[in-house]
Amino acid sequence: MEMNRKKHGKAGWLAAAVIGAQILVLLFFAGQKKGYFIDEIYSWGLANGYYKPFVASYDVFERWISGEEFHDYMTVQEGQQFAYHSVYYNQTQDVHPPLYYMILHTICSFMPDIQSKWQGIMLNVFFYGGCLVMIFLTARTLMEDDRGAAAAMAVWGLSPGGLSTAIYIRMYMMMTFFTMVTVYLHVKMAKEGQSLKRLFLICAVTFSGLLTQYYFVFIAFFLSAVYVLWKLWKRRWKEAAVYSAALLGSVGLMAAAYPACITQLTRTDEFVANETRNNFMNGAVIARNLISYISDINMDFFSGRIRQAAAAAALTAAWCLWRRFKKGREKPKGEAGQISCCDRMAAALMLVWVLSFLAVSMAAVVTGVRYIYNLYPLLCILAVWAVRKVTGWGFGKTRALKFVQAGILALVGALYLNGFSRGYVRYLFPENEERVRLAEGYRDLYCLYIDNYENAPLTQDLMELSRFQGLYVMPEEKIEQIQEILKGKDTKDGLVVYVDTSEFWSSGYDSGEVMEKLKEETGAEGYRFLYSNVLSETYVLTMAP
Repeated sequence: MEMNRKKHGKAGWLAAAVIGAQILVLLFFAGQKKGYFIDEIYSWGLANGYYKPFVASYDVFERWISGEEFHDYMTVQEGQQFAYHSVYYNQTQDVHPPLYYMILHTICSFMPDIQSKWQGIMLNVFFYGGCLVMIFLTARTLMEDDRGAAAAMAVWGLSPGGLSTAIYIRMYMMMTFFTMVTVYLHVKMAKEGQSLKRLFLICAVTFSGLLTQYYFVFIAFFLSAVYVLWKLWKRRWKEAAVYSAALLGSVGLMAAAYPACITQLTRTDEFVANETRNNFMNGAVIARNLISYISDINMDFFSGRIRQAAAAAALTAAWCLWRRFKKGREKPKGEAGQISCCDRMAAALMLVWVLSFLAVSMAAVVTGVRYIYNLYPLLCILAVWAVRKVTGWGFGKTRALKFVQAGILALVGALYLNGFSRGYVRYLFPENEERVRLAEGYRDLYCLYIDNYENAPLTQDLMELSRFQGLYVMPEEKIEQIQEILKGKDTKDGLVVYVDTSEFWSSGYDSGEVMEKLKEETGAEGYRFLYSNVLSETYVLTMAP
């Protein structure tokens, strides 16, 4: 008993040290974040816009506005703190469940009238740390080794993929945490037996995960399916029935708590929901997504050298198997190479991972790596488990084994460092600093935004738009009225013009045609390109003297 207590105490200190070091690395990269992806801006807006889920929910079209509307959209105003009814309403108008936004709104409610990246980052840090704990506990249960569990934490937490998950101010870090909690609880239940306490916790996590992101359903479904099939194979009919009823109950409870989920998943008038259903029948889209996600894994873990890594892994595996064959003797019970209960669980989890990965590839509308972020920790656990098994077959319990495994870990570290230097940690947007600097340089000018009543481009450019003297949003068809629109506005020093250029997400205007029309209608001397973003291009219209 005393020995076990000391062993677990050392393991706790080891885990805490690794977690602390990784959080410091995360904070270092988070400090370099200079801008936001459009969905990150939606995070604040959907959480804090008081019964106004989108920028377009404000009266922003075809009138001069100051930009204060954008600030109100992103922040909690006095008297609107802890307005969860507003958050709930906003999400019924969007395509996601509300739990993440409610938690972000809670944080922002303590800081009214303030928007800061650290509001979202610190929320992610909390779930990042929790996810590391879950990785450690799951890996230790599978490998029965504290160092292997710590290695699994480091392989995920220090990877560009793991860091990007925590830097992205969206619900995916939170979903990743719930994913690892349910994986851990299933592993413990499979190893130590089904209990009402564990069932209750699994149901609570399933409820929370589904209220965080609908993509949680894939890992939850396949994990549950494999578990139930295993129970049926063991002829434990009652346990399988109780488990199934409990899980279905948690799904039903989620639907009762947020009935809008049924509408969001079945509506035919919304782009994302409609395209998701269509993708299940589109082989070309599935192939495209698979290729894209494998490319993402390549950057997030292999620094773009997945082929070389695969070749090195194959040679190492062949070497270890050759050494195992050369020994030509039976392993004593408990040594590496013996198929144990933990090995069978690892194989089952590998099947769950592959099926979940394929399901996401079938469902994803766009090939965003964020949709597979919650699968990354389990992938890292299984990778460390596989390395330990294969090297264990080749080297047994010898000193050489530790050197080989340490060498592999050092190689992974070198790949990660190379990935850092190549900019594979995502969502930092260093280029945004230049856009903001340029926008600040024209803060005394008025701004036109040529947009066909679309929400997305305005949201993307929100951080720059609020800096100008005034903003007028209008479609291209109204350019002939520009003289009336600009009446009373001092434009002698020029006019900033944004043009919504995305054909996929919004208006899809030809910026050259728009600027030529504006030049003709205003009698301007000319125009010059200032900067661009994903959905828009920005110009400065120079007025004639």
